[in-house]
Amino acid sequence: MEITAFVGKSGTGKSFKSIGIARELGVEYIIDDGILIKGNKLLAGKSAKSESSKIKAVKRALFMEDEHREEVKAAILSERPERILIIGTSDNMVEKIARALELGDIGERIYIESVSSKEEIEAARRHRQEEGKHVIPLPTFELKKDFSGYFMDTLKVMRMKSYGQEVYEKTVVRPSFSYLGSYTISDK
Repeated sequence: MEITAFVGKSGTGKSFKSIGIARELGVEYIIDDGILIKGNKLLAGKSAKSESSKIKAVKRALFMEDEHREEVKAAILSERPERILIIGTSDNMVEKIARALELGDIGERIYIESVSSKEEIEAARRHRQEEGKHVIPLPTFELKKDFSGYFMDTLKVMRMKSYGQEVYEKTVVRPSFSYLGSYTISDK
C-alpha cells in the first residue's frame, strides 16, 4: 500500500483541498481527522470535529482510543486500498497516524504551501479564526448521523477535466469546541 501525507498547519485549507489532491494522485481513500473516507462515503471512524473539546479532537484524530482505531484498521483491511492519503498538521502527526493504523512508511509528502497560494492559506486561516469554520471532505448526509456540532454550509465544487466535469461535495461545520467559548478559574 502506498501512503501519501498531506501536511499543513491547522486551518490552512488541507481538508478543503484534499479531494482535489487525492483525485490528481489517483488516491481513492483519505484519512482525515479520525475518519476513513472512500470517494464521498464515510467508511469508518468518527470525525474529530464532532468532539466537545480540542484535546478530545486531537486524541480522536490520532486514533488514540482502542475501539475507534480498531474500527478503522478493520475497514482498511477489508477494503485493501492501493493508496491512502493521510491528512495532518505536521510530519509527526501523519507518522503517528500511520503507526497507529499499522499502514507502513509514508512514501510521499505534500505540503499545503506547494498546492495553495499564500492568499488561499490566509483566507482559510481567517475563516477558521474569525468564524470557526472547519471543512470536512464529505457530503452533509454522510455526517448527520453522529455529528454534534453545527452545520454551516455545503460546498459543491465543480472542476472541468479533459473528459468532462467532475462535481464533489464538502461540508462546512462549526465544531462544538469552537463555539462553546472559553472559561477561567478564579481563586474565589
